[in-house]
Amino acid sequence: MKPYWALVAAVLIFVLTAMPFLPRLGIETDEAMLASGIYDHGDPWYSWKIGSAEIPVMLISYLGALKTWLYNPYFLIVHPGPVSLRIPNVLFGVAALWLFFALLRRLAGDMAASIGVLLLATDSMFLLIGATDFGFVALQFVLKLAALLLLWRFHRGGFRAALAGGFFLFGLGMWDKAVFSWVLFGLAAGAIVGFPRELRKYATARNLAIAALAMLAGASPLVIYNLARPLETFRANAHLGREPVFAKALFALHTMNGNALFGFLTAPGPGPRPGPVHWLASLNVRHNLILPALALSIAASVFRKRSAPQRFALAVCIATFLPMAFTAGAGGAVQHSILLWPFHLLILAATVAWLPLPWASAVTAALCLANLAVTNQYYADLVRNGPGVRWTDAIDPLNRYLNASKAERIFIADWGFMETLNLMNEGELPLYFGATADDAMAGRIVSSPRHLFVAHTPEMTFLPEIRAHLERQARQSGFEEEHLATISDRNGRPTFDVFRFRKIHL
Repeated sequence: MKPYWALVAAVLIFVLTAMPFLPRLGIETDEAMLASGIYDHGDPWYSWKIGSAEIPVMLISYLGALKTWLYNPYFLIVHPGPVSLRIPNVLFGVAALWLFFALLRRLAGDMAASIGVLLLATDSMFLLIGATDFGFVALQFVLKLAALLLLWRFHRGGFRAALAGGFFLFGLGMWDKAVFSWVLFGLAAGAIVGFPRELRKYATARNLAIAALAMLAGASPLVIYNLARPLETFRANAHLGREPVFAKALFALHTMNGNALFGFLTAPGPGPRPGPVHWLASLNVRHNLILPALALSIAASVFRKRSAPQRFALAVCIATFLPMAFTAGAGGAVQHSILLWPFHLLILAATVAWLPLPWASAVTAALCLANLAVTNQYYADLVRNGPGVRWTDAIDPLNRYLNASKAERIFIADWGFMETLNLMNEGELPLYFGATADDAMAGRIVSSPRHLFVAHTPEMTFLPEIRAHLERQARQSGFEEEHLATISDRNGRPTFDVFRFRKIHL
């Protein structure tokens, strides 16, 4: 029973440390994107039309609508908001903890499972990225770990249904997000390096056919989309990058040591009205101890014969990183680096488990406490500085202002919050994206006094050219911008401008 107490403790730690973050962060636009296939004013990339019904299939060219399908019935019961949106993500995280624990028990034993699940539960990146599901990764953890457990069941019992189930989940992972192909490449490399004999044994024509058909079934929405729009996922996203690979590797290491989200998830400074923080913030711990411990674990496993799990996990990490390292625009963001999880922790847990129990317990405690200290610093920064602009809490007063305005149409003149407003209002606000290359259309947009426009303030803006184009077209049509309101966040930072255009009186 002792290993299960570690699992219970890990789940409690994970849930209790995740919950304070949920209401303090505004909803980031990637989080809210799933609403594009649920509510009006959303615009899924590709849908199936069945009679009068529209079934979303792809939200963008590489992101499937699997999570939208899961959330659609859920949002019939609960109103979407920061907490209700993220509670399922926390549950996905709990499922990932249980699956990782179960996988580690089979690969490396009870002690490794207990250590690994505690390390993962206290990992700041797993907690924060998983709970917000920034970059749509929460389901990716669950799908790959559940698939590996099914393949282990196939290995132990020869059940071909488990083989089919595992590869079906791999296919679902591909539909959920096409960059799951990086994970599949990594897992294939890990199997070759860690378990070559087993791989040769099971690579029969029948097994390969079952695996291929099951994976095709799971990925069938993605496949159909790429047949309807020939290879669009590949053509739009698979480009050889020229970014320095070393910089991407360094970023992955920053993600592993826990500090990749400071100044991004949280604002870099306190603003005019700093929030009150507890004395624990004075600890100022901004990186964990995972990297030195991992380096020692890799070195130690080299000299041990029984280190197949470590070899497997190390190969998975390296091979998963390689395609993102050489793909343009990939590998330099936490939602990419996090795809290496939790395999580096598998290396660490399996190696620490070789130590005598008192030493293993002490090392695990030190690593977990360092992880929790970093998470504490994130929360302290969140209270004192507020969220970063992508998670701004100014979205709430902006939403209230727009609902009270009774505007005929609301044009969003920047990136980063249209999907959030649409989700929060369940498609009820008349939201439209303000970017258009058509000058005549832009002239019509700015000419109505019942049209409102919203953009980030100049200091916060992502795409200033959208607002600049509207202002330029307005001047050419004899209109000028009329400022209506500036919406600030809880820390007093001006975040959104609300304006309209009025006729210039000569």
